[in-house]
Amino acid sequence: MIELLETNLKEEIDFGQSTLEYLGDYEDQYKLTAIYYKINKYKQIIYYVLIILTLGLLYLFQRWFINLRLFLLFEKCQFGTMTHVLVIKTKNIIPIADDQLCKVSIVQDHPFSKNARVFSYELSQYYIDSYTKSLIQMRNSFSEYTQDKICNMTGLTNLTTVYGENIMEVPIKPIPLLLLDEILTPFNIFQFSALALWAYDDYLNYSLFILVITIIQISIELRDVRKNLFKIQKMIRFNVDVKVIRNNNQITIQSKELIPGDLLIIEGHTKISCDCILIEGNCVMNEAVLTGESVPINKSSLEKSEIFFQQKGNENKMLFCGTTCLRSYSQNGENAKAIVYQTGFQTLKGSLARSIMFNRTQTFSFYRDSLRYLFVLATLGLIQANITILISGAQGIALGESIINALEIITIIVPATLPTALGAGISLALKRLEDKSIQCVKPDKINVASKVNLIAFDKTGTLTELGLDVLGCREVKDQGFNRLQMVKEVSNQFNECMAVCHSLSIINKEIMGDPIDLCMFQETGWELLEESKAKKGMKEIVVIKRYDFQAELQRMSVITNENILYCKGSPEQIQNICINIPSNYNNLLYRYSSQGFRIIACCYRDINHLNLQSLHKREIYEQNMIFLGFLIFENKLKKETQSTIISLKQSNIKSIMVTGDNPYTAINIGLQCNILDQNSRIFLGFLNNDILYWNELKQLKLNKVDKNRSCYSLDSTQVQNLETNEIMKLTCNFQLAITGQVFEHLQYQYNALIDNQQLILNLLQRIYIYSRMKPNNKGDLMLLLRQDKMNFIAFCGDGTNDTCALRQADVGLALSLEDASLASPFTSTIFNISTIINLIKEGRACLVTCVECFKFMTLYSCIQSVSVLQCYFYDTDFTQVQYLYQDLWLIIPLAFTMDLTKSYNKLANYRPISNLISLPVLSSVCVIVFISFLAQIIMHQLLKQQDFYQSITIDLVNDDYYIQPNYINSILLITSSTEILAVAIAYTQGPPFREAIYQNIYYILSISLGILGQIILIFFPNLIEFLDLEVEFPTDFKIQILIVNIVVGITIALYEKFVTAKMNQKYSEVEINLGNQN
Repeated sequence: MIELLETNLKEEIDFGQSTLEYLGDYEDQYKLTAIYYKINKYKQIIYYVLIILTLGLLYLFQRWFINLRLFLLFEKCQFGTMTHVLVIKTKNIIPIADDQLCKVSIVQDHPFSKNARVFSYELSQYYIDSYTKSLIQMRNSFSEYTQDKICNMTGLTNLTTVYGENIMEVPIKPIPLLLLDEILTPFNIFQFSALALWAYDDYLNYSLFILVITIIQISIELRDVRKNLFKIQKMIRFNVDVKVIRNNNQITIQSKELIPGDLLIIEGHTKISCDCILIEGNCVMNEAVLTGESVPINKSSLEKSEIFFQQKGNENKMLFCGTTCLRSYSQNGENAKAIVYQTGFQTLKGSLARSIMFNRTQTFSFYRDSLRYLFVLATLGLIQANITILISGAQGIALGESIINALEIITIIVPATLPTALGAGISLALKRLEDKSIQCVKPDKINVASKVNLIAFDKTGTLTELGLDVLGCREVKDQGFNRLQMVKEVSNQFNECMAVCHSLSIINKEIMGDPIDLCMFQETGWELLEESKAKKGMKEIVVIKRYDFQAELQRMSVITNENILYCKGSPEQIQNICINIPSNYNNLLYRYSSQGFRIIACCYRDINHLNLQSLHKREIYEQNMIFLGFLIFENKLKKETQSTIISLKQSNIKSIMVTGDNPYTAINIGLQCNILDQNSRIFLGFLNNDILYWNELKQLKLNKVDKNRSCYSLDSTQVQNLETNEIMKLTCNFQLAITGQVFEHLQYQYNALIDNQQLILNLLQRIYIYSRMKPNNKGDLMLLLRQDKMNFIAFCGDGTNDTCALRQADVGLALSLEDASLASPFTSTIFNISTIINLIKEGRACLVTCVECFKFMTLYSCIQSVSVLQCYFYDTDFTQVQYLYQDLWLIIPLAFTMDLTKSYNKLANYRPISNLISLPVLSSVCVIVFISFLAQIIMHQLLKQQDFYQSITIDLVNDDYYIQPNYINSILLITSSTEILAVAIAYTQGPPFREAIYQNIYYILSISLGILGQIILIFFPNLIEFLDLEVEFPTDFKIQILIVNIVVGITIALYEKFVTAKMNQKYSEVEINLGNQN
């Protein structure tokens, strides 16, 4: 009964790889390529020898870098000898996930292919057929079953385990394995090496400090990883009792035991536990958990016909996992029944969960950049280490001790508390987002939000109100149209069409459904008795057949008990199926749509002469229709839309509209909300014989009677068309709009023009309105826009049609009732686009905090390493207490309270610096290190000139040298601590990305305590004499110390405020592919 999904399989000439081209749920398209590899035994022997020689270091590097692992252990091979496959996931030649190396097992008795090669990838099972070498996903399909055969299924008689349990278990590793993964990260390996080194060098207390910091950092990472995985699992995992029919008997089982082919009984007010096909009865569903839309959706049973089943086009016959059945009913009074179609991670909900866990969408990673920056620091540390060895050699110190000192310099220059401080910053940003009603399931996206310079908005329900107001009807009359009428004034035929051609439901005695349908029905004067029965006066109409709305057809229709078929949909599609189109049809449509009104066309047909029992294809019914007229709606902007778009524009963030609506309506809405500039020339693209032309639309100012209505109309009748090369040569301010058809043409051109793809990207920069876009078009657009490496795209939408785009954008924000949407890394329960500003502000504040915390921590380590290097030069070092004073009294409080500064209340017109390897960041670090080094030399020279100065004496305690406080390490401790405080103050600038520093009370307290500590160090060391922290200086020298320290602090703070701040603004990428932004 059950067959395997084999979608667009391709047999490769070179059997060194197999491919699978997959078209999945909600137009999810991608290509998998599995390249055959086998373990090379000779390489394996060499590899183990190298691991021993490198003391395991090579193992760590091959663990971190997959290409190195392939080079060291594997070689490409033919099908028969493979042990592993390298899986590459792409969409339109663009990588959308990280490459994975998967282990292959041979299954001799595989149910679908003898000696198949089986592997697991992204929580799905795949196998490579031993005969065709085709890559096939272990996924149920009824593609070779007719709809009639599916409808006649009576339940399973034989059970199979080939598809596994129907439960979505997120693979959460045990804590020991997670702990091992965390320990083996590059930074933690470095931390434990530093721990061993300091313990060996008798700095036991300091090594214990490093251990505590490392444990805290690993604990935070483990907590965040597990918390996020449990959050996703909570959203997708459930197991409930369900009723199924097996062997002609109704039994109750747990939902995890469901198998494709099971006959499931659907009860009202229950959650659906699998994807299934409705074969008997009707259901009213709430699919908000998947789509963000809480509007009830009517689902009807699959028609019996000899057509082969396809999921595409039958979404309204399917119930999806995780959705809620509000009502289940059938004509015989029993509950509806459905055939189980997909289970576990193969369901739509499962595919959305997998896309969140595995898709690679961001092109920016602060973690990746920070590792590069630390590599630069490590290089600097190596230089200092070599200097240390030379100094130690000149002083006659043993080589072993010299190497220990050199390694200590390297461990100092890479700060131990850095990951902990950065992790705390991300956690606090998550908390602030939650306080602003924004949920996040991918914390690494917060810093990416700071980079956003282009935002794509859906129109209906996002920019405009979800509900519509009926302006009136323009009914057909003779060869033209009647005047504008109210709905109740039109003919009975037109009125009946609006009364029955909808998808409304009655839930708890309340009419619910699509806002357009609801608004339309309420104007008709009819009473809805049931989902399929309406009454007006003494007349009742019953719907005996409903053809649901399909995005491809852009229409829906119903058949009544009077054998009348009523249909409504987009004017462009209705025009193609009607025989009495008025001569001024397009002119009237253009007139209203260009003023921003939303238009629905209605038509009908008498089908008495057709055999309703034998005909099932809707296209047979939906032809030769009689056009009734236009129903005209006002689609008003949300009150926050215009101000938000203006704020984004003032912040140099480009806004575009991506909608399935009419291009003229979209352009008018774009003018109203300021996505389009009212002073620019606007061109609409269209295809003529596969050549792209541009038609200019003139803006006509209208008398604005109602402040909520558009004051613009569009005219395109008196302007010549231009070709693309002519458009791109224009020197004036212009903006472009296209349709989904044109976008598909541009997408094809991009894939074809491998050497000139930048031409297409340059054209996309000028396009502000994308209309008549299908769901897959929206997702493809996000991928295409991201090919310009300077673009960071956010998508903001609210509905089913936005699922692909929300996943493919760098940052996806869903306006949803759900606490967390599976389709989007960010979800807001505030249903307007002002939320995107809060997200960007928090992202920018988080990034600035991370960068400044990173700079502060690394500068502290550089300052400390310079001090220690000078100590080595004079055959001394900091004492354990001196190290701990700087770390515990200064660094930790400052680093962690720095994260508490909140975001600024306004959006700046430039983005913060994100590249750590950039001139502003590197120059800031280098200049401050130089100032610090110079100040330390000056203080040391002043010290040597004092009469009280004496040479350092080193006592031998327990056959080892014991470092005590002395004049040199004491003066360097005071000076370096002042420099660290000055850096902390200089690096915590407030606006334009964060609040003023004085509003962070805890940070001010930490700074104050740090200053107090310095005052005590300089003037009152006797108060902390028990700590054995320093030696005391004469009073007159204390004054000199204070003056130099004040000068150093002011110099560092002024440099950051007036030099680095200006460089940041100059290099903060104001001019980043904003097209013709004004």
